[in-house]
Amino acid sequence: MGSNTNKLIRASLMLAVAIVFQIIGRNIPEINQFLVGSAINCILILTAFLCGRWWGVGVGILTPVLAWLVGQLNPVLAPFIPFIMVGNFFFVFLFSMFSQEKLTKRGIGVITGALLKFGFLTLASSKLVYVFKLNLPSKVLTALAVSMSLPQLITALIGGTLGLIIIELLVKRKVI
Repeated sequence: MGSNTNKLIRASLMLAVAIVFQIIGRNIPEINQFLVGSAINCILILTAFLCGRWWGVGVGILTPVLAWLVGQLNPVLAPFIPFIMVGNFFFVFLFSMFSQEKLTKRGIGVITGALLKFGFLTLASSKLVYVFKLNLPSKVLTALAVSMSLPQLITALIGGTLGLIIIELLVKRKVI
């Protein structure tokens, strides 16, 4: 099989794993955001490393839509999906700029990507929802502003760190 076919298969498998986490997470609401968010961010890092930047971006764009379709993301938040897509894009893109470097630089990619994702989602949930007149109920806007702020930074850093650990294990064992 060609290189692109292998990347497509790997990215598809990573997306399938993301869907499994989303389905499991919707059934455990108490730890939902931190478990699923960290797992999805780990998957985004792994996909970008194993398959390349644009495959990682593709998975990052699809995961919020699939979260909504499987019931992981509250249906009322559907208008916010494009903002989550952009946040995921920032996370994957910045990581991928350093992904072929040593662990320290990969870590810098995860940290800068997590910070930009956090900053953008915080801005989007506290300001841009009003600029774009998403017309969400005020109770939803309050919950959205909380869930799309500091928890996004935490889950991106946890998921990114897990992704880096897995990458290092795969490299050391000469799997990749």
